[in-house]
Amino acid sequence: MDAPGAPVLAGDVGASLRRKLSWLTFFRLVTMTVLLGGTAFVTWRGASELLVGAAPLYALVAVVFGASLVFALLLRSGRWMRASAYAQIALDVGVATAVVGMTGYADSVFVFLFSLAIVDGSILLFRRGALVALALTVAAYGVLIPLAGAAGRPTVLMVFAHCSAFAATAALGGYLSEQLRRTGERLEAREGDLAAITALHEAIVRSVASGIVTTDAEGRVTLLNPAAEQILGVPAAQVLGRRSPPWLETFQASTGRDEGVLVNAAGKRLRIGYTLFPLVDAVRRRLGTAVIFQDLTHLREMEEAVKRGERLADLGRLAAGLAHEMRNPLASMMGSVELIRGSAGLAPQEDRLMEIVLREAGRLDQLVARFLEFARPAPPRREQIDLSEILRETVQVFANHPAGARVSLIQELDPAPASCDPDQVRQIAWNLLVNAAEAIAEVGRPGTVRLACGSEPDGAATFSVSDDGPGIAPENLARLCTPFFTTKGNGTGLGLATVQRIVDAHQGRLDMESRPGSGASFRVTLPAAERIANG
Repeated sequence: MDAPGAPVLAGDVGASLRRKLSWLTFFRLVTMTVLLGGTAFVTWRGASELLVGAAPLYALVAVVFGASLVFALLLRSGRWMRASAYAQIALDVGVATAVVGMTGYADSVFVFLFSLAIVDGSILLFRRGALVALALTVAAYGVLIPLAGAAGRPTVLMVFAHCSAFAATAALGGYLSEQLRRTGERLEAREGDLAAITALHEAIVRSVASGIVTTDAEGRVTLLNPAAEQILGVPAAQVLGRRSPPWLETFQASTGRDEGVLVNAAGKRLRIGYTLFPLVDAVRRRLGTAVIFQDLTHLREMEEAVKRGERLADLGRLAAGLAHEMRNPLASMMGSVELIRGSAGLAPQEDRLMEIVLREAGRLDQLVARFLEFARPAPPRREQIDLSEILRETVQVFANHPAGARVSLIQELDPAPASCDPDQVRQIAWNLLVNAAEAIAEVGRPGTVRLACGSEPDGAATFSVSDDGPGIAPENLARLCTPFFTTKGNGTGLGLATVQRIVDAHQGRLDMESRPGSGASFRVTLPAAERIANG
């Protein structure tokens, strides 16, 4: 017996029984409505000789409608589901008994309603419901036999045939309902396994650090995981279902792992490593394409920095020894020329030649000094400074430089705390400002240099120098910081190389952007003090 006021069943079983009760109640109401309509039609036509009387049938229909209303209220409350199921089985048997009794007992054509009641019982409560309905049916049929008159009383053979049909219906209905129940349980178990596998798959796809993109056979995007959204800079909702987004062209068909350059939605150029492979089903029919990719930009920058550091270290050791050996004979040569020039009896032409020798020797000494400065940079002497103040001091000196006097300088200097060597930062800013001014001078027109600085959200200090000069050819952009590489007629090729060495010594980053005819921009990022301390 169910506990009063509490649901008998919970979960999927209770929900399944509730659905079946709802459909059975609806079917019963439809049946009774048709029966009521047919009765009214037959009575109206005056052909009621098959009925004992229309009034009992109307009463039966009213009872069924009232009972269905009670069952509907119980279904709405979600309580007493199993008790309601037994009650509905009893109601079906009772309705069948009443209809058979009112339509001629043994001669009634509605004896099949008992079998329907048994089938309903097996549907509701499986084998137990079929057995309960069979017991109630046999009992009700046994009650009808004495009530029938001599003319309407069934024969022994008819009683045996009817009871055998009832038993066979109960056996078959119970067996099929039990098979259906077991099949449903297995299906629910498989659905649970599938749901667990699907949840695991979704968790893996969401959690993996690599970007994953899948497309169908027509090239429409079907999946974009969170890592792919972050790398590409687009939410999945904007690209799902789209055919061949522009960034998808980056992933060209290949036989293995490949790399390419991708411009994401934010306009940032990324170095992408990817693997592209077809998606096929069990019979090797192609369903679409999948791409797994990673952002290798930072990794490639680190590799380039390591390679550049190794090259510069080897070059620095060679250059330091060579420069040292050059300075000694150069000093002797300059001293000797000074002595000769100071002696009497030199002609004006000879004096002019000595002056040229000394000037060029001085220029060579300056070049050697800069080379030594590049080859053996002093380690940073870090101080807590405001980067904007260092840049303002550098700008004041730059304004008196011949190159600085020919350009318009725009300053956007926000406070930017930094831990760095002030002198080396001045050297970086000076080299970048002079390079920008000299680049503008090459086009022979007035130009603008923009100097800006500020702080990043992670605490890093950054400043940039931009110009509107001729720009840098793409093939030269990657070689700018290589020692002795220069695009200027009188350049040494050591300015930007020295800037790169100082930035690397500060564990910072130097970014360069340029388009021919649109100027160039150099951005220096100096990491926050705590990041330097943590290595």
